[in-house]
Amino acid sequence: MSTRTLATRPTVASVTRANSQLRRQLAALRHDHAELLVAARAAVTAHYDGAALPLTVLIDTLDQLGALPEYAPQLTDDGIEALAADSASLTGRRVA
Repeated sequence: MSTRTLATRPTVASVTRANSQLRRQLAALRHDHAELLVAARAAVTAHYDGAALPLTVLIDTLDQLGALPEYAPQLTDDGIEALAADSASLTGRRVA
C-alpha cells in the first residue's frame, strides 16, 4: 500500500476567500502607488516653483506609508551648540 497522500482540492469557498484577500492587497498597493505618485508630482512642481523645501510632501507621504528610510543626520559642532542654546525639546525623527 502506498503512503502517498492525495492532494486536497481547493473548495470554492477557499478560492473565493483567497481571491478576496488578493483583491484587498491589490487595492492597498494601488492606493499607496497613487499616493506616492501624487507626492512625487507635488515635489517636482514645488521644485519648479522654487519652493524652499520641495521634498517635504514626498517625505511626509513616505513617513505615513512607513517607507521613509532611516536617516541619522550628522550635526556639526555649531549645530549642536545652536540646538543647546535654543533649549527646545526635539521631537520626531528629523531635524529640519
